Amino acid sequence: MGHNITAIILKGNYDNIKAEKFGLFGKELNFDLTIFHINHFQTACWQFELNTKGYLDIPFKENLIFPTEVAIAEVIKMISIQETQLYAIIQTEYFGGVGNQHAAIFDYNKNLDINATKINDVLDYLGVVKEKHLDEFDTIGLNKIRYQHNMLDKYIDLAKKYGV
Repeated sequence: MGHNITAIILKGNYDNIKAEKFGLFGKELNFDLTIFHINHFQTACWQFELNTKGYLDIPFKENLIFPTEVAIAEVIKMISIQETQLYAIIQTEYFGGVGNQHAAIFDYNKNLDINATKINDVLDYLGVVKEKHLDEFDTIGLNKIRYQHNMLDKYIDLAKKYGV
């Protein structure tokens, strides 16, 4: 079975109503974390709608569909009710045990560790303490989240409409 997700993992509380206005529907995880499924069409739409320019600093350039729009930081700032906006952007692409993962950890728009490029690395920054015989990924149940939801498909047409 495959594993294909792209998501934001936010540390701390957030405003659910504001999040839903951006198409973010959170699923609570342990360690005061919430996962929001996203896709690159959605974040490109945010960039257009918020009239933001630029991209977040990530060390890997080979993955062209990893969301990096600075609008992500703006959306997180708007929905988070924390003093600091600590979050990770993660992506998995696995099938039959073969594949890739990418991750980056941010406080607002600042990458906190350019060397933290794996999901377990950023989960450590977010305060996940791995359980015995499990890594951070499995400890918070990401191994049980296998795919993106179809509700994000609407952003494909919207991105075409916006020309992004």
